[in-house]
This record gives sequence, C-alpha cells and structure tokens, in this order.
Amino acid sequence: MASLLTTAPARLLAACLVVMGVIALLFFTVVDLRPQISPDFFFGPNDPELAQSTRIHDLFPADEFLVISAAGDDIFSVRYLERLAAFSSDLSRIAGISRLVSVVDGPETVATAMKSPFWRPLLISDDSHATLVIAFMDAADPSHVITEIEAAARLFDEGDAFHIRLSGMPYITEQIKRSLVYDFRLFSGAALAIFFVLLMIVFRSAVIALGASMSGITAVFLTLLLLQMIGQPVGILTANLAVIVFVLAQSQIIYLTSNWRRRTETDPLAAVKKAVHQTFGASFWCMVTTLLGFTTLLAVAAEPLRQLGTGGIAGALSALICSFVLYPAFLLFAVRKPRSESPAAPARDIPRRTKLAGYGIGGVLLVIAGVALPGLLTLNTDPGLLSYFKEGSDIRAGLAFIDKNGGSSPLKLVVRRENGERLDSEVGYEAMWKLHNELAAQKEVGTVISLPALMAEANNHPLAFLLPWREIISVLSMDMNQRIADNFLTEVRRDTLFLLRMKEEGRQQDRTEITAKLHRIVTEAGFEPVLTGGVYVLQGRLSDLVAKSLLVGSAYLIGAFGALAWWISRDGAVTAAMTVTAALIPLVILGAAGWFRVPIDVISAPAATVSFGIAVDALIHLALALKRYRRSHGAKAAWHLALREQSTGVIVSTAVIAAGFVIFSLSGFPPIARFGSAIVLGAIFAGLATLTLFPLLAQGFGRIGRRA
Repeated sequence: MASLLTTAPARLLAACLVVMGVIALLFFTVVDLRPQISPDFFFGPNDPELAQSTRIHDLFPADEFLVISAAGDDIFSVRYLERLAAFSSDLSRIAGISRLVSVVDGPETVATAMKSPFWRPLLISDDSHATLVIAFMDAADPSHVITEIEAAARLFDEGDAFHIRLSGMPYITEQIKRSLVYDFRLFSGAALAIFFVLLMIVFRSAVIALGASMSGITAVFLTLLLLQMIGQPVGILTANLAVIVFVLAQSQIIYLTSNWRRRTETDPLAAVKKAVHQTFGASFWCMVTTLLGFTTLLAVAAEPLRQLGTGGIAGALSALICSFVLYPAFLLFAVRKPRSESPAAPARDIPRRTKLAGYGIGGVLLVIAGVALPGLLTLNTDPGLLSYFKEGSDIRAGLAFIDKNGGSSPLKLVVRRENGERLDSEVGYEAMWKLHNELAAQKEVGTVISLPALMAEANNHPLAFLLPWREIISVLSMDMNQRIADNFLTEVRRDTLFLLRMKEEGRQQDRTEITAKLHRIVTEAGFEPVLTGGVYVLQGRLSDLVAKSLLVGSAYLIGAFGALAWWISRDGAVTAAMTVTAALIPLVILGAAGWFRVPIDVISAPAATVSFGIAVDALIHLALALKRYRRSHGAKAAWHLALREQSTGVIVSTAVIAAGFVIFSLSGFPPIARFGSAIVLGAIFAGLATLTLFPLLAQGFGRIGRRA
C-alpha cells in the first residue's frame, strides 16, 4: 500500500482506473445477476432438512403445480362452464403444462363434484363460489409458463362473472424472484444516486464523490465475481448484497476522507499516506467485526443464510481492498485546505451544556433499550407465506382467497399402520378414512387429498360393489387410469401418502407445533408417521433455524466483539462500554420488531447481524482514537480529542448508511422493506449511542473499577 502511494499521482490514478475497468469488464462478461430461486429455496439440495421431502418425492413422484381459482356469480351456469372450458383449453396448449385437473375434465358435472368426497375438496372452494384448476408443470424453469398463464388469466378474466386468481409454490416463488430483481435494479441505482449527493454535500468535492462511488461499485463487482468463481449463484438474500457491500465500502471511505481532511501536511501525497496509516487499523478491525457477523450465518442449516454469509465475507474483504487500494488515488486530486491547528492540540473542557445534552441522549437511549427488551418475547419468527406480499395488493388478495378456500401451503405425510399391515383391504380403508377425516377436521388444514378419498370416489361407480378393495386399487393402478393409485400408495401397499394444503392466514401456532399436532393425530389413529415433507414443514424448520440464528448468532457475535474490544482498547471500562453499547443494537432492532408485530422472515432476519457489523464501525474508530490520545494527552483530554476527531466521520457514516437503506423501506416487497427499516434503525441508534452512551458508560464503568 505504501509503495503504491509513493508513485506519481497521475500514474497511480490511471492504474486504479484500469483495475476498475478490468473488474467491471469481467463482471459484465461473467456474472449472472438473475436470482436462482426454486420452490424449495429454503434449503440447499444437500441439506438434511430437505432429505425427507426428497425421499417422499422419490416414493411418490409428482410435478410442481399451480392452483388457479376461477370465481363466478354462479359456478353451475352454462356461461361460467363454457368460459372455464375455454380457459382450461387455452392453458392446456401452454408448453410446460403436463396436465390439468378441473371440473370440466375431471368429474362429469359441477353437481357431481359437489357430492364427491374426492373432487369436492380438490376442485370446489369452501364458499362454493369458485372452482379450482390444478395445473401440473414439468418445465425446468417455470418462469415462462407462469408468464403465459398470467397472460391467459388476463384474457379470460371478466371481473365478478369470472375472476381468476393464482397460487401455488411455483407462482409464489416467481413473484418473490420478480420482486427481488425489480428492487435490485431500482433501489441499487437510487442508493448510488443518494450516496453520491450526500458525499457531495458533506465533502463538497466532485472528485471525492466520484471516487467513493466508483470504489464502492468496484467492491460490488469484485464481490459478485468472487461468488461466481466459487459457484455460488445470486439467491434470495444475495440479491441485496450489492447495497450492503457498497455501504461497507462507503463507511470506511468516509472515515478515511474525514481523517484526510484533518491532516496538516501541505504535500497531498504525504497527507494521503498519513490518513491511510491513521485509518487502516480501525478499518481492519471493523472488517474483522463484519466478518464475524457474516460468519455466524455459515453454521445455519438454511441455504439463503449461508449464501448471505459467504457473500458478506467476500464483500467485507472487497470493500476493504477497494477503500484503501483504489480510493486513495482520488484523494490526491481532491482540493483540501490544510488545517493550521494540530489535531493533537490540547483540548478545552467540554461545555457543560454539551455534557448535559450527551447525558440526556444517552439516558434516552438506555430507556429505549429497556423498553425494547420485553419485545423479544413476542417476536414472530414464523410468519406465513402471505407476509411476503404487501397487504392490499392483488397478489396477496388472490393468495389469501385461495388460502381461505382450501389452503395454500403443501404438507406431505407418509404413514403406515403401526402393525405394518397392508392397506389395500377394507380394514385398511376404514383406518385411512378415519385418519383422513380427523386431519381434515383441524382448523389449520384446508384440504386433504388421500387414497381413501380416491377410493370413495371409485366406489361410487355402479359396478364397484362387484370388486373387493384390493382389486379396486389394482384397477386404479392401471395405465388406463393414469396409475393414479400409485400417487398415494407404495408398491408393497404398506405406506400411503396424505397430501394436505395448509392454511397460512390466521395461524395461531408455529408450523412445527402444528406439524407435531398432526403427528399425534396420526399416532392416535393407529398409524406411524414415516416421512413428513413439503413446503409447510420446510418453512417451519427454517423459522426454527432463523430464531436459533438470532439468539445464538447474536450471543456469539457480542462475545466475539467483546474480546475484540479488549484487544483494541486494553482497558476494562472501555471494553465493557463498547460491548454493552454494541449489544443494544440487535436488542433494539429485534425488540422493536416484537413490539410492532413486524414479521421476522428469512429475508429480513439477517438485518440484525448486518446492522451490527456495519454499525460498530463507529465504536471501533472512536475507541482507537481514544487509545491514541490517551498515550499522548492523558485520560482527561483524550475523550474530547477523540470525539472531536471522529464525530464527523460517525455522523456522516450514520447518515449515509441510514439514507442508503431508508429507500428499501419504501419497497413494495415487504421483506425488503423490513430489512431496510431494521438497518436504518440500527444505524441511527448506533451512531447516537457511539457519541453519547459509549462515553457515558465508559466513565461509569471506570468509576466502578476505581472504587473496586
């Protein structure tokens, strides 16, 4: 680094611009920015959490499917049925749809479906004002299929007479992907513009604003290049990584620029070298803290969180490199007025009014933290799928309607008799039918599709009484009946599948608790739950992992930061004050989420960790300045000198972080809005706490230590 700064300024800037250009060229050539999100995006293909769902799919192969609701004034009318038949015919011609099931190609009539124990829950809404179309898809990439289905829905929709709504995991996944891509394109550009304007206002230099923006963008490009090299695609969380990395770079650039402006050297090269030397140590430890925060995510058995952890580690390293290798070259060409007053000049006593204001703000922050603490007990870490979409939006309204009328989240139960008996008998049928009814009676269960319901439908055939149950199942396993029984019964006829569509709206318990209740029902009915899978179960397990990550990850991060604070300050009182101040950041974020009933989903949950890693930068910079001034001026003057030196950087960094993420709170995609709002809250609290609460606590702990 020092050798770079001793070269000619023009050659150094030219070399940095070439490096930026090469990184940008590689980025646009190599990196694929499309988020790779599948219906089981909660876990990676090798995660043990996905093993049971995979095993169920191996036993009972089935394509992904969409649930399409067609509501009307009268679902028995000829007009409605003609419209539904035309809509179904149009859907069947879409490439990627393997088959359709609806009242016009399944049961003979709507009236027949209404009376059928199999077709009624599958194809008729609870309020009898809509029928459902089940569209099975065999496309590897369902995006184009969903786009064409949406186009067909717009074409055939006639308002109240024939109103179409879509649901199903492929559709929900596609909507999440679209929201992420839209926000990435819109808010990344908006954040860049806001950062540029803020830096122009604060430093009043186009060179500094341009250099900071270009260095931050290069850090983003370098991060995504590194992730591409290790084979990690852009996922549900890494789509937001660009702004996180950009902010990490800007935070260090602001402190570097602030220290550079305070230098007294008249030689531009010497001033930049001194500023780099003064700032790099604190920035290095800030990077270490950020790495610790993202490292906590690597141990979580959830693919999105691990991806963010890996991306955050690459981003923290890239931000440090670009901030101290590329950005300093721009400072050589920025206008700076050298200060005549030495930054180490003796400090006057802090005015009494300023002290009182600091004590007052620090006291208010402690009160806020105390009020936030009980909110941790009411955290909602298991929100429903509908919370991913904005209230009042057409998408959420459609999902809510289908959820209310049959459920929206699939859960699969594979069960067998406790005595291991075959199920293709009248005794087995009666036992399965009893279990079917008990599962359907649960308020969290929307629809149950099972073998006994299918057999009950087959038994309605006039000649069915001539065949025993085993033969009926054999007939349903023939090719002429599309081997439909094989979708519910294994070849040895001892394990059977119950497919449940679970309701998300109005759920009072966590998904894992509801799943455990269903297991108890299975056991009490004389069956053994062999396998449990589906999105509902995976989401429940993911919610447990998110809650555990928040608790264990935050505790680990605070403990690791405490050790780092001791290494930096070598002072017990300062270490305790830094640790307590830092610990209040996730406490306030999560406590506020609990009080205001803000859902903590997998996208917004990492905000506490990310905010912690970004916000403690101010504490580290101030603590190192305090340590430096204590050696030369003693403890009494050190606080005033350190605060005078670092306050500008803390204030500007806080403002830039808050402004950069506040635009995310305006997102139409609720998880992103929650993510941005949490980081804004954490940044503002951390900035104020660094300048007021941290000194207050350090002095208080110091007095306690001296008395002891």
